[in-house]
Amino acid sequence: MKIAGFKKQSLIDFPGYISSVVFTLGCNFRCGYCHNPGLVLPSKKGLLIEENKVMEYLEKYNKLLDAVCITGGEPTIHKNLPGFISKIKGLGLKVKLDSNGTNPDMLNSLIENKLVDCIAMDIKHVLVYENYCMITGGCISKKAFSKILASIELIKQANISHEFRTTVIKGVHTKEQIRVLYRQYKPYYKIQNFNGGITLNPASNFEPFPEKEFNKLLYLKG
Repeated sequence: MKIAGFKKQSLIDFPGYISSVVFTLGCNFRCGYCHNPGLVLPSKKGLLIEENKVMEYLEKYNKLLDAVCITGGEPTIHKNLPGFISKIKGLGLKVKLDSNGTNPDMLNSLIENKLVDCIAMDIKHVLVYENYCMITGGCISKKAFSKILASIELIKQANISHEFRTTVIKGVHTKEQIRVLYRQYKPYYKIQNFNGGITLNPASNFEPFPEKEFNKLLYLKG
Protein backbone atom coordinates (compact mmCIF):
# COMPACT_ATOMS: atom_id res chain seq x y z
CA MET A 1 0.00 0.00 0.00
CA LYS A 2 1.12 3.56 -0.69
CA ILE A 3 0.59 5.10 2.74
CA ALA A 4 1.07 8.85 2.94
CA GLY A 5 -0.04 9.39 6.53
CA PHE A 6 -0.81 7.53 9.72
CA LYS A 7 -2.64 8.77 12.81
CA LYS A 8 -2.00 6.40 15.68
CA GLN A 9 -5.16 7.14 17.62
CA SER A 10 -8.45 8.91 16.90
CA LEU A 11 -11.77 9.15 18.72
CA ILE A 12 -13.66 10.88 15.88
CA ASP A 13 -12.85 9.16 12.59
CA PHE A 14 -14.87 6.03 13.40
CA PRO A 15 -17.50 7.23 15.88
CA GLY A 16 -17.89 4.95 18.85
CA TYR A 17 -14.49 3.32 18.42
CA ILE A 18 -10.86 4.04 19.22
CA SER A 19 -9.19 3.83 15.85
CA SER A 20 -5.97 4.37 13.98
CA VAL A 21 -6.24 6.21 10.66
CA VAL A 22 -4.39 5.26 7.49
CA PHE A 23 -4.16 7.87 4.71
CA THR A 24 -3.50 6.40 1.27
CA LEU A 25 -1.71 8.29 -1.48
CA GLY A 26 -3.38 9.38 -4.72
CA CYS A 27 -6.90 10.19 -5.90
CA ASN A 28 -8.78 9.98 -9.20
CA PHE A 29 -10.69 13.22 -8.47
CA ARG A 30 -9.37 16.76 -8.63
CA CYS A 31 -11.83 18.57 -6.37
CA GLY A 32 -10.53 22.13 -6.13
CA TYR A 33 -11.73 22.52 -2.54
CA CYS A 34 -9.86 19.43 -1.29
CA HIS A 35 -7.84 20.31 1.81
CA ASN A 36 -5.37 17.43 1.34
CA PRO A 37 -3.50 18.24 -1.90
CA GLY A 38 -0.51 16.28 -0.60
CA LEU A 39 -2.62 13.13 -0.64
CA VAL A 40 -4.20 13.80 -4.03
CA LEU A 41 -1.04 14.66 -5.95
CA PRO A 42 1.84 12.25 -5.30
CA SER A 43 4.31 14.85 -6.57
CA LYS A 44 3.50 17.02 -3.55
CA LYS A 45 4.17 14.27 -1.03
CA GLY A 46 7.51 13.35 0.49
CA LEU A 47 8.54 9.97 1.82
CA LEU A 48 5.85 7.32 2.23
CA ILE A 49 5.24 5.34 5.40
CA GLU A 50 6.22 1.70 5.16
CA GLU A 51 3.27 -0.66 5.42
CA ASN A 52 5.18 -2.97 7.75
CA LYS A 53 5.71 -0.06 10.20
CA VAL A 54 1.97 0.52 10.33
CA MET A 55 1.29 -3.18 10.86
CA GLU A 56 3.93 -3.36 13.60
CA TYR A 57 2.12 -0.59 15.49
CA LEU A 58 -1.29 -2.20 15.02
CA GLU A 59 0.02 -5.58 16.17
CA LYS A 60 1.63 -4.03 19.24
CA TYR A 61 -1.36 -1.96 20.31
CA ASN A 62 -4.32 -3.85 18.86
CA LYS A 63 -5.63 -4.57 22.37
CA LEU A 64 -5.93 -0.81 22.92
CA LEU A 65 -7.62 -0.19 19.58
CA ASP A 66 -11.03 -1.10 18.22
CA ALA A 67 -10.62 -0.28 14.56
CA VAL A 68 -8.72 1.21 11.66
CA CYS A 69 -10.12 3.89 9.39
CA ILE A 70 -8.71 3.85 5.85
CA THR A 71 -9.08 7.11 3.99
CA GLY A 72 -7.22 9.15 1.41
CA GLY A 73 -6.85 10.26 -1.22
CA GLU A 74 -8.99 7.44 -2.59
CA PRO A 75 -8.14 4.03 -1.13
CA THR A 76 -9.88 1.94 -3.81
CA ILE A 77 -7.44 2.98 -6.54
CA HIS A 78 -4.94 0.63 -4.87
CA LYS A 79 -5.29 -2.97 -6.07
CA ASN A 80 -3.63 -4.32 -2.93
CA LEU A 81 -6.22 -2.68 -0.63
CA PRO A 82 -8.08 -5.98 0.03
CA GLY A 83 -4.87 -7.72 1.08
CA PHE A 84 -3.96 -4.84 3.38
CA ILE A 85 -7.39 -4.90 4.99
CA SER A 86 -7.18 -8.69 5.42
CA LYS A 87 -4.05 -8.21 7.55
CA ILE A 88 -5.86 -5.66 9.71
CA LYS A 89 -8.91 -7.89 10.12
CA GLY A 90 -6.56 -10.71 11.10
CA LEU A 91 -5.71 -8.66 14.20
CA GLY A 92 -9.35 -8.62 15.24
CA LEU A 93 -9.85 -4.94 14.39
CA LYS A 94 -12.85 -3.41 12.67
CA VAL A 95 -12.34 -1.47 9.43
CA LYS A 96 -14.03 1.71 8.23
CA LEU A 97 -13.43 2.71 4.63
CA ASP A 98 -13.82 6.23 3.21
CA SER A 99 -14.42 6.28 -0.55
CA ASN A 100 -15.63 8.42 -3.43
CA GLY A 101 -17.47 5.44 -4.90
CA THR A 102 -15.65 5.17 -8.22
CA ASN A 103 -14.78 1.48 -7.79
CA PRO A 104 -18.00 -0.44 -7.08
CA ASP A 105 -16.39 -3.76 -8.03
CA MET A 106 -13.84 -3.44 -5.24
CA LEU A 107 -16.48 -2.21 -2.78
CA ASN A 108 -18.64 -5.20 -3.62
CA SER A 109 -15.73 -7.60 -3.11
CA LEU A 110 -14.84 -6.02 0.25
CA ILE A 111 -18.45 -6.27 1.40
CA GLU A 112 -18.96 -9.85 0.22
CA ASN A 113 -15.74 -10.98 1.89
CA LYS A 114 -16.67 -9.19 5.14
CA LEU A 115 -13.54 -7.04 5.03
CA VAL A 116 -15.28 -3.77 5.93
CA ASP A 117 -17.53 -2.96 8.85
CA CYS A 118 -18.47 0.55 7.75
CA ILE A 119 -18.31 2.56 4.52
CA ALA A 120 -18.49 6.34 4.38
CA MET A 121 -19.01 7.60 0.83
CA ASP A 122 -18.63 11.20 -0.23
CA ILE A 123 -21.43 12.44 -2.45
CA LYS A 124 -19.92 15.54 -3.99
CA HIS A 125 -23.08 17.12 -5.41
CA VAL A 126 -26.58 16.34 -6.57
CA LEU A 127 -26.48 13.27 -8.78
CA VAL A 128 -26.41 15.06 -12.11
CA TYR A 129 -23.40 14.37 -14.33
CA GLU A 130 -22.69 18.02 -15.14
CA ASN A 131 -22.66 19.01 -11.46
CA TYR A 132 -20.40 16.11 -10.56
CA CYS A 133 -18.02 16.78 -13.42
CA MET A 134 -17.72 20.42 -12.41
CA ILE A 135 -16.99 19.82 -8.73
CA THR A 136 -14.49 16.99 -9.30
CA GLY A 137 -12.32 19.06 -11.61
CA GLY A 138 -13.77 17.88 -14.91
CA CYS A 139 -11.97 14.56 -14.69
CA ILE A 140 -14.81 12.02 -14.70
CA SER A 141 -16.49 10.46 -17.69
CA LYS A 142 -20.14 9.46 -17.88
CA LYS A 143 -19.00 5.86 -17.43
CA ALA A 144 -17.21 6.80 -14.21
CA PHE A 145 -20.31 8.67 -13.06
CA SER A 146 -22.41 5.55 -13.62
CA LYS A 147 -20.02 3.66 -11.33
CA ILE A 148 -20.61 6.24 -8.61
CA LEU A 149 -24.36 5.67 -8.91
CA ALA A 150 -23.78 1.91 -8.75
CA SER A 151 -21.70 2.29 -5.58
CA ILE A 152 -24.46 4.28 -3.89
CA GLU A 153 -27.01 1.55 -4.58
CA LEU A 154 -24.56 -1.16 -3.51
CA ILE A 155 -23.83 0.54 -0.19
CA LYS A 156 -27.52 1.23 0.46
CA GLN A 157 -28.36 -2.44 0.04
CA ALA A 158 -25.38 -3.82 1.94
CA ASN A 159 -26.02 -5.06 5.44
CA ILE A 160 -23.26 -2.96 7.02
CA SER A 161 -23.01 0.39 8.73
CA HIS A 162 -22.72 3.24 6.23
CA GLU A 163 -23.14 6.95 5.69
CA PHE A 164 -23.20 9.39 2.81
CA ARG A 165 -21.81 12.87 3.27
CA THR A 166 -21.30 16.10 1.39
CA THR A 167 -18.88 18.94 2.01
CA VAL A 168 -21.04 21.97 1.28
CA ILE A 169 -19.63 25.17 -0.20
CA LYS A 170 -21.39 28.52 -0.46
CA GLY A 171 -22.00 29.40 -4.10
CA VAL A 172 -21.47 25.79 -5.20
CA HIS A 173 -24.29 24.01 -3.35
CA THR A 174 -27.73 25.51 -2.94
CA LYS A 175 -30.21 25.00 -0.13
CA GLU A 176 -32.57 23.11 -2.44
CA GLN A 177 -29.82 20.82 -3.73
CA ILE A 178 -28.87 19.91 -0.16
CA ARG A 179 -32.54 19.33 0.65
CA VAL A 180 -32.78 16.89 -2.27
CA LEU A 181 -29.80 14.91 -0.98
CA TYR A 182 -31.28 14.78 2.51
CA ARG A 183 -34.52 13.40 1.10
CA GLN A 184 -32.70 10.76 -0.92
CA TYR A 185 -30.34 9.45 1.74
CA LYS A 186 -31.72 10.17 5.21
CA PRO A 187 -31.16 8.91 7.87
CA TYR A 188 -27.70 7.96 6.57
CA TYR A 189 -26.75 11.38 5.24
CA LYS A 190 -24.86 14.27 6.76
CA ILE A 191 -23.23 17.49 5.63
CA GLN A 192 -20.03 19.16 6.71
CA ASN A 193 -19.11 22.77 6.08
CA PHE A 194 -16.19 23.58 3.81
CA ASN A 195 -13.08 24.34 5.83
CA GLY A 196 -10.89 27.00 4.27
CA GLY A 197 -7.11 27.05 4.29
CA ILE A 198 -4.84 25.03 2.01
CA THR A 199 -6.78 23.62 -0.95
CA LEU A 200 -5.97 21.85 -4.18
CA ASN A 201 -7.02 24.93 -6.18
CA PRO A 202 -6.54 28.02 -4.00
CA ALA A 203 -7.41 30.30 -6.93
CA SER A 204 -11.05 29.17 -6.82
CA ASN A 205 -11.83 31.24 -3.69
CA PHE A 206 -14.22 28.73 -2.16
CA GLU A 207 -16.12 29.91 0.89
CA PRO A 208 -17.84 28.07 3.74
CA PHE A 209 -21.43 28.86 4.62
CA PRO A 210 -21.67 31.38 7.47
CA GLU A 211 -22.35 29.60 10.75
CA LYS A 212 -26.00 30.65 11.00
CA GLU A 213 -26.71 29.56 7.41
CA PHE A 214 -24.95 26.25 7.89
CA ASN A 215 -26.86 25.54 11.11
CA LYS A 216 -30.13 26.06 9.20
CA LEU A 217 -28.95 23.59 6.56
CA LEU A 218 -28.44 20.99 9.27
CA TYR A 219 -32.14 21.09 10.05
CA LEU A 220 -33.28 20.56 6.48
CA LYS A 221 -33.25 16.84 7.24
CA GLY A 222 -36.08 17.44 9.69
